[in-house]
Amino acid sequence: MSNMRNSSEKVISPEILNTLGIYELRELARSIGVSSPTTKKREQLCTEILDISSGSVKVEAKQNKKGRPPKTITKITTMVKDYIPPEILKLQKPIERESYSNILMLAQNPSIYGQINSNVNKQIFGYLDSINGHFYLNNLKNNELFKFITFYVPDEIISKYNLREGDKVLAYGKISDNYDCGILEEVLKINDVDVSNWNSKRKVYDISAFDIPSVDTVVFGKNIKKGERTISYFQNDEDAILAIVKEIENLSRNNNLDEKLVFVGIELAPEVIYYGRLNKNLEMFATTYYNNLDESYNAIINAINFCNSTLKDGKSVRMFIFDIMGLVTRLDQYFASQMASYMGHNISGVQLVKKLVGMGKAISKDLTITTHSVAFESQRNDEFIVNEINKIAKTI
Repeated sequence: MSNMRNSSEKVISPEILNTLGIYELRELARSIGVSSPTTKKREQLCTEILDISSGSVKVEAKQNKKGRPPKTITKITTMVKDYIPPEILKLQKPIERESYSNILMLAQNPSIYGQINSNVNKQIFGYLDSINGHFYLNNLKNNELFKFITFYVPDEIISKYNLREGDKVLAYGKISDNYDCGILEEVLKINDVDVSNWNSKRKVYDISAFDIPSVDTVVFGKNIKKGERTISYFQNDEDAILAIVKEIENLSRNNNLDEKLVFVGIELAPEVIYYGRLNKNLEMFATTYYNNLDESYNAIINAINFCNSTLKDGKSVRMFIFDIMGLVTRLDQYFASQMASYMGHNISGVQLVKKLVGMGKAISKDLTITTHSVAFESQRNDEFIVNEINKIAKTI
């Protein structure tokens, strides 16, 4: 194929790329086949975009770990159509769900364990999830370039410690560059308990039961019942964060606190996440503005799984959910654009946020999960909040 372009054709130039924000630049890179665009700096992205668009480099596109591209930005879709020759786009390799297919491969072929580099033992932590009955975790400890490394958790470790989805695990694992994943080898802590003190004969509470919320509590100065679902409105981000921090600090001062405190939020300032992690009573499921879409999605999934696992252990939960509409917007970007939408939002994103908000309930008088959602005054009349969130959460 000739690299010569007709003089009448539009050509992507450095000047055009300079007009794009980083998210637009990543979306353009992803659209034309640049691999792992969220792990690359702006200069490298520009170089690879120019090389591919000119035809001098063959496209080698790979999808992100979850196998679903983020929602397409209209501006970039138009740019790809106008600037990138169709014959270039046809060179893209088939999309592969590499990391997750490798988990299944490792699960089915234990002999491969020996091929994992034994000289690299990395301390990792994350929240357990599963696929086709096999467990894994995405390492959240010191991610290089904020790239997920997915670790397969062998069945014998799951059985030995009676682990389940949502459990928080600190461990050692081996990393394999060949398979773009790793294997968890030695467990150090489970749900912040040293493995030497861990009781594998854990009692499992039935969390499908329902009771009428009856135990009084207070949030944002309002009287409510434990097990209720609430939504509160603030003027801006700062007011909302300060109010949540005050509530968490007040609850943490209670020596008889009988609830696990959970915070869910995405695209936060780094200092907010750092401050939250200083509180040992609080479990943070949060990302900052430089984290990628996979990490935002996984933060929400991990929060749901962790809360369910905590309840199964007989521990009540109080969850603060920051910026409902921000969560929906971020999930819109994560899920594939070709999927059906509802009220202008991706159906899967809507369902996931409703599931998160709707977790609040009383299982019994002594076992509850209370959810406090936060939105902004300017969003009170948003169609999604009015028609969906207000049905499952009361305004306080």
